[in-house]
Amino acid sequence: MNLSSANIRQSYRPDIDGMRAIAVLAVIAFHANPGLVQGGFVGVDIFFVISGFLITGLIATGIAAGNFTFAEFYTRRIKRIFPAYILVALATLAVSTYLLIPNDYIFYTTSLAASFAFLSNVFFSMLSWGYFGQRTEEFPLLHTWSLSVEEQFYFIFPVLLIFLFKYLRKHVVSALLLLGCLFVVLSQFKTGEIKSYFLLTSRAHELIIGALTWFVAQRAPVRPGILANLLATSGLALMLGSVFLINQGMPYPGINSLYPCLGAALLIYAGSKDNALRPFLASRPLVQVGLISYSLYLWHWPIFSFLRYRRIALTLPVTTAAIALAFALAWLTWKCVEVPIRRSGAIRFRKAFVQLYLVPAAAFMSVGLYSYMTEGAPQRFSNEIRDLISSYSFERDLARSCSIRAEDYEKVTMAHLMQYCAFGDMNQRKADILLIGDSHANHFKPFIDQLAKDAGMKAVFHVQGGCFPTEFPTPGTGDAEHAGACEKRNEDLLALASNFKYVAVAGFWASEPQRPFARTIPALVEKILQAGAIPVVFKDNPYYEPDLSRCILYRKRGWIGPDQKCSIPFRFVAESQSTPDAIIDGIKTKHPQVLVIDPKRIMCNKTECRTYIRNIALYKDDNHINTKAAALLGEEYIAREGNPFLRPGVMHAAAGAQDDTPRPATSH
Repeated sequence: MNLSSANIRQSYRPDIDGMRAIAVLAVIAFHANPGLVQGGFVGVDIFFVISGFLITGLIATGIAAGNFTFAEFYTRRIKRIFPAYILVALATLAVSTYLLIPNDYIFYTTSLAASFAFLSNVFFSMLSWGYFGQRTEEFPLLHTWSLSVEEQFYFIFPVLLIFLFKYLRKHVVSALLLLGCLFVVLSQFKTGEIKSYFLLTSRAHELIIGALTWFVAQRAPVRPGILANLLATSGLALMLGSVFLINQGMPYPGINSLYPCLGAALLIYAGSKDNALRPFLASRPLVQVGLISYSLYLWHWPIFSFLRYRRIALTLPVTTAAIALAFALAWLTWKCVEVPIRRSGAIRFRKAFVQLYLVPAAAFMSVGLYSYMTEGAPQRFSNEIRDLISSYSFERDLARSCSIRAEDYEKVTMAHLMQYCAFGDMNQRKADILLIGDSHANHFKPFIDQLAKDAGMKAVFHVQGGCFPTEFPTPGTGDAEHAGACEKRNEDLLALASNFKYVAVAGFWASEPQRPFARTIPALVEKILQAGAIPVVFKDNPYYEPDLSRCILYRKRGWIGPDQKCSIPFRFVAESQSTPDAIIDGIKTKHPQVLVIDPKRIMCNKTECRTYIRNIALYKDDNHINTKAAALLGEEYIAREGNPFLRPGVMHAAAGAQDDTPRPATSH
């Protein structure tokens, strides 16, 4: 492929700014109301293609002319990315310092530090929830994952292009096409992994599609007329079709990401010549939105996330005001920050690197370190509030040594459990208790910890979110070797049951009523008994929607009225959990040696269930108990119901068949 500086042109394309406008508006619409534009998140993929096209032109032009330098390239990148982002980072830091409780503040400041290390996508990939999951809409800097993806790509791509131009000049397109296909396959293969959504390996093909578009446009420019019109129309149809038809339930990115990306590529390619859509894309309103699209992308998400954090409903008036504010801030940022700095010839590499990156990065990383070392800077709050918010903490297990995601399965061994997953009385050499189950089993760990310490026993645990302990490979079907991580993990743990005196099982039993719980939980109990251990079955804690976990906190902070009721109606709890509770009672009747623990006995009275005790909140969301509360409930349980590991014969909670009436809860 013969590319000379004479035939390479990098000119302004107003139609591309129009594409940027469509992409950012789709993203904003999705974040404002996912039900309205269910595939609006593909706007980020369109941005990646546009970026790949423009940056490839910049690099290839410099290489062909013999004047490409990394210093100039990264000076452009720094001037483009950081001035606006520093402003947004300062604003979010100020609001977060006032708004976020310590645990959330730690998360925010860590993500802030990660964003300046170009690793926020890796940080967010550690979330068990994924991009569309639990509470992600409250993370002010979640959207910076895409910035990290781009910067990681541009640390590698210039080196790759230089290599291709030097050694495979005639095969640049073929090499990029092959590389792009490999990354598409990898992305598709990884769509089942929650973390893959954020990672460069799942997004590289999108930037490469943009790069290929630039090379194809140079080698075989489109002819104006019918072909250009057809390509442009097809491209826009693919983009808009993706925005409205793709949804978050589909495997993504993978093959599904090709629809918006190829649509963007076709539209860019056709736009190099006149076509029927170019006047629309190059129209002044779209171009103006496209010009401020980067700042608009940066500003809109923190505004939405802070509103949601404050539990301010995104009604039509609130959403309209939020979007208007985002546009105003974006225009001011573009006009007063982006444009002056990008056009400044006085800012060379050294100055740009030190003043626009190194110093701010060091400052924000120091904030992150301080926040982590002080457990979220709790001194920001009064003593009363500080005591309350301390109950919203949770255990941070980023290494996931005792809990797994579906893609992270490794065989569970006794040695691993004893080395990494032990709790309770750590002075004991042997573990007597094994705790297994889903995320509800995990939140009962501090509860079990209190019982184990009181009984002088060591315990171990292993959990997987969304994985009932009743799930096992189906015997005799040939599917055992293809079983998922949940089934394999449970099989591993059951094989170890004979090493323990007690095997405690817990789960969010009522969350999936379609499961054959009446068959699977008795079968699990039978297996544990056959292994020679005593089953300890947890009835579930109360749960409720809407989320009342922060009701008492918001009431104390004056964000909701003092008359706002923060308890859970017991009628709802009784109705929603009657079926699994009755099944567990039936197991107790059949097997009297089975221990049954019902946290509702200390959390509820006949009319309501507590979401806080004195100045301690019990929940961290609508169904999970927080760490401090679980330990407190364990202490209360011992005091009022006895320790089942010491006196199983007089267990009140195990006597569900004789007395199913909740005991009165302590006054709020």
